[in-house]
Amino acid sequence: MANSKMESYQGRADDICDVLIVGGGFGGVFCEIELESHMKRAPKSARKPKVILVSEQNFLLFSPLLPEAASGTLEPRHCVTPIRQILRSTQLVSGRVTSINRDSKLATVTDVKGRTLVIGYQTLVLAPGSVPSIFPIPGLIEHAHGFKSLPDAIWLRNRLLAQLEAAESTHDPVQKRELLTFTFVGGGYAGIEALAELDSMSKEACAFYHNVSPSDFRWVMIEGTSSLLPGINEKLAKYSEVQLRKRGVEFHFNTRLVSCIDNVVVTDDGSISPYKSSTIIWTAGQRPSLLAKESRFQVDDRGKINVDEFMRVNGVEGVYAVGDCANVPDPDGGYCPGTAQHAMRQGRIAGRGVAADFGLAVRRPFNYRTRGLAVTLGKGVGTAQIFGKTYTGWVAWWMGRSYHLIMMPGIARRLQILGDWMVGMLFDRDLSELGDLGHPARLDEPVSKVFRMVRK
Repeated sequence: MANSKMESYQGRADDICDVLIVGGGFGGVFCEIELESHMKRAPKSARKPKVILVSEQNFLLFSPLLPEAASGTLEPRHCVTPIRQILRSTQLVSGRVTSINRDSKLATVTDVKGRTLVIGYQTLVLAPGSVPSIFPIPGLIEHAHGFKSLPDAIWLRNRLLAQLEAAESTHDPVQKRELLTFTFVGGGYAGIEALAELDSMSKEACAFYHNVSPSDFRWVMIEGTSSLLPGINEKLAKYSEVQLRKRGVEFHFNTRLVSCIDNVVVTDDGSISPYKSSTIIWTAGQRPSLLAKESRFQVDDRGKINVDEFMRVNGVEGVYAVGDCANVPDPDGGYCPGTAQHAMRQGRIAGRGVAADFGLAVRRPFNYRTRGLAVTLGKGVGTAQIFGKTYTGWVAWWMGRSYHLIMMPGIARRLQILGDWMVGMLFDRDLSELGDLGHPARLDEPVSKVFRMVRK
């Protein structure tokens, strides 16, 4: 960084860098992977930029594997890769960027201990990701849970097992039905895969309970549109629906949640009587982080920034945007969908662009086209759309798993995932409920008190 720039930050910044990357998801991490690769290949005499990446977690979450982590097919730790082990020459700050001053090129960060830091930068890469879309539905915040993070997946697994334990000890059929009613709101990829994996897990688990059978469960999917899995081939969407209906899943299309006060589900469909659902999972879409809008970047009505084919923010010098916060032109027209496969490639294009700004690479445009989509529906069942061709059943399930394995960063993690899958095919699922992990009892209180708090 030029001395004049350092002097301009004097007294105002706790740290300064050449490149600030906001977000530790696919877009941010793969941007820095690409940038570091060019820095390594650069001549020793070349000036290499100082890079700071700000992430709320010190790991990259491979979100396509979350449903398998929730169902116990995969060890939860194997869904993440430590960022510090991926990026060796990058300074990682564990925290959240709360605001950006475009004029002074200063970013305000709240770190993991709640302290406020100010970071000065020359080049900015925005990849803050997305958050669940929330609507003013009575009872939603109090009684529904999301499915976006690793804690969400772990909670949902523990929740299913805790409800099974509670149902095992009751002979009241009404109470048992309430305990084992799971409602998913939103028939996108996250909702369908999570429901399918948990349903598959519950059926296997029932073999080890004397007072619970698969028929005691009620699985409900509420979807506001007329079909599932937006963007996938219509035939595959219908196949997924039919497969889950055969397993007893209820589907309510063109239906919206009106209220879930005290876990009583009420919809706008008068033919559906209000019912008690002990577990409500909200998977009804995502919206971009508000960081760009609150930092006075020009955004559209969805809160996304328009970028060019090099991931540069239109009309703003030295700023890139990728992933869920960006409107990235699709080579086939329109904008790219918000998938992991697109965020990875967008991040690499942005990283290459940043390297080009420092004379370390040649800029390239984004020309990636969707290769395919895959949906897992439980053990041995799935759908896949690869280069326009459609596949179903075991072949599709295998194709989806293979693709996820290839895209996972790190050979060690790939081997660990492969090991989990092999064990899962040969042995029963692990049905240990670990809901009290992270909630240790005080030395002067009984463990049973924590047990009750976790299951509340």
